[in-house]
Amino acid sequence: MRKNILITGMPRSGKSTLLKKVIQNYDNKVGFVTNEVCENKKRVGFEIETQTGQKAVLSNVNFKTNFKVSRYFVNIANLDKIIPKVSEFHNNDLLFLDEIGQMELFSEKFKQLVLKYLDSLNICIVTLSKVYNDPFTEQLKNRGDIILLEIDEETRDAKEKYIEALLKKIAKAKRYISEPDRFTIHQNEANIATDHGIRKLMKQKEEWICNCEFFKANSICSHVIALEEYMITHE
Repeated sequence: MRKNILITGMPRSGKSTLLKKVIQNYDNKVGFVTNEVCENKKRVGFEIETQTGQKAVLSNVNFKTNFKVSRYFVNIANLDKIIPKVSEFHNNDLLFLDEIGQMELFSEKFKQLVLKYLDSLNICIVTLSKVYNDPFTEQLKNRGDIILLEIDEETRDAKEKYIEALLKKIAKAKRYISEPDRFTIHQNEANIATDHGIRKLMKQKEEWICNCEFFKANSICSHVIALEEYMITHE
């Protein structure tokens, strides 16, 4: 099911800011965000902060470790120690990570956490570095359950509203899937009994098309997400 949102963009594009704004509306959430560490108004490193406020310094210019990105030395031990704090979650928790980047990917435990989040039944939203690629990040972007969004400073505010709406659409799709009697399929046509009446969908060039306004604007909607998953589980 397409329930994992990956936000990508260049440094300073506002990925972290956007993520923090979106998740603040959720009481039930598990994960961590990344904050800048500054001294004398200059950035000297980064810290990670969990949903409960627990913090650990991820990198600092004054560290001396075997892992370095730009001028920052990365303390993988600090990251690995905090991962157990965000490894357990309930079915109704929103999962989030900021970010999947070069610093974090030095840790094998972090990679395992990423896959645990994405492979779960939970809705997950993460930020993904655009300036660093490796086989692991490419594998993530090519997953069938991913919705990849790129932002910049100009589009950040609009994408924030879109992501807030998209999270609600995904949650609605999950509910529709849990009620299979809502679906009626006949060859390349499908009906879904939604909360607002019957929604009709058609299959064109191996993809499902919906005539709802959200799909017309964004090429995705709760109805298509739900139908895609229904077809997978009822093959």
